[in-house]
Amino acid sequence: MAIKNASDLLVYKKSPADVAQITRIRVKKVAPLSADGTIFVQNYTTSSGVNVPQGETTGATNNGATVLFRIRGVLIANSNYTGTSTVDPGVDSDFVYADFTNAYQGDVNTLSLADGTADINEGAIEVIVLTSGESLDGYEPIAHSTSASISFNNDLRDVTTKDSAGFQENIGGLKSFELSADALQDINADLDFKEFYDDINERNEVIIKFAERDSGVRWEGSGYISSLSMDAGVEENVTYSVSITGTSSVVKGTY
Repeated sequence: MAIKNASDLLVYKKSPADVAQITRIRVKKVAPLSADGTIFVQNYTTSSGVNVPQGETTGATNNGATVLFRIRGVLIANSNYTGTSTVDPGVDSDFVYADFTNAYQGDVNTLSLADGTADINEGAIEVIVLTSGESLDGYEPIAHSTSASISFNNDLRDVTTKDSAGFQENIGGLKSFELSADALQDINADLDFKEFYDDINERNEVIIKFAERDSGVRWEGSGYISSLSMDAGVEENVTYSVSITGTSSVVKGTY
């Protein structure tokens, strides 16, 4: 007799599409460089995901708007990045800025700026990652799961008539399925309460599967978060429960 270990059965959620990195570059409005001249943009990424060690700007007049314009020229060349217009917050800020989005979606290096024919004055150029690039293709298991279940339903249609000899007769109707899981909450987990909350709040359709950890049978489909709850008792582990109701056919397979 081969009894399946329940610890090997988990609910997985398919990650969304890969994420492009968005970087804000802030340049001091007045004299960001030691003199008119060039600087280097380092570790930027091409549209195919190739890291470029450095590229040199053309010469720039020593003011923030012009320096930022020259940086833009390096980044948007060959459609490697798209960029917003230069933003000047006015008298409330000593900096101008623009946001640049990688054409490549996925993990990338964080770009930086370095001295060229002109030196960058201390604190005059800031690079801020607004959104980190991530490669998210694949399924993530619900972290720290304590239970997992899948159920299938067939909404039978009553076709009983006077000729049914006193017995109810049914035929198959709409089929449906539901997955649910309980888990310990971990704020550092890749897939936890926070992500499911975003899905239910934004009414996202999710792709999920119920499967063995490494190999065996799996059931895959898509659905919507139908319920989500968290429990936090005094001096107890924080736990949460999630239920996902299918919105399409479910596919059975092996791997």
